[in-house]
Amino acid sequence: MNDTRLFIDLLLAMTERELRARYKHTVFGFFWLVANPLLQMLVIGFVFTFLLAQPVKNYYFFLFIGLLVWNFFSLSLSKTTPSIVYERSLIKKARFPHAVIPISIILSNFIHFLLAFLLYLIPVLFLGTISWISIPLVFVSFILLLTFAVGLSLLTTSLNVRFRDVNFFVSALLIIWFYATPIMYSLTMIPRPVLWLWRANPLTSILQLLQQALLGLPGPGPAMLASNVGVVFLTAVLGIYVFKKESKNFDDWL
Repeated sequence: MNDTRLFIDLLLAMTERELRARYKHTVFGFFWLVANPLLQMLVIGFVFTFLLAQPVKNYYFFLFIGLLVWNFFSLSLSKTTPSIVYERSLIKKARFPHAVIPISIILSNFIHFLLAFLLYLIPVLFLGTISWISIPLVFVSFILLLTFAVGLSLLTTSLNVRFRDVNFFVSALLIIWFYATPIMYSLTMIPRPVLWLWRANPLTSILQLLQQALLGLPGPGPAMLASNVGVVFLTAVLGIYVFKKESKNFDDWL
């Protein structure tokens, strides 16, 4: 019980530190929550409006929610992967649950994501596409997104302590992953022979759940949703297991 309380207290303290540090000495502060995805949406939306063979209804709203999800996920993964290495001095000075370092980064990013999401909801409400089923769909998508981000981050963070190449691999992977996720285009545009690659991506189901909840677009099929949920929780279990195993040797590798 005491260990759990210590973990929660440390997590909250480090999350607060992350939140304070992000916008320290900035003029516009939380405005940057939506500035980056908004600019991305305007640029990508302008280009892809002319390139899409099958236009997506409410395309800018479709694009913006995808960018919000992707920015949270990619920023979390890219910042957590080297986080233990960056905090080597803190780890050598004190004994504490090492998992609070990457999880606090993810939690602070998720708080930013939620605030930006609430701002996004304001114009979406005027579309008339939100129904009573939207709340559980959004809730499920958030749980899957957070679980997947935590599990994968714990895995890459722990492996990066021993193999520093992991950080470079993650950076390269995220570039490919962005284009392999239906953010800028609908899943219906993917040729059937390679569709399995998109169906193996958990972010596909997460995005489609949000698109269904907020924009009235088709959601993921039962088979794809089931397989993606399986990948999410398998990743979480694997990430926790590897982190626990490797964290015992962090002092030696740092």
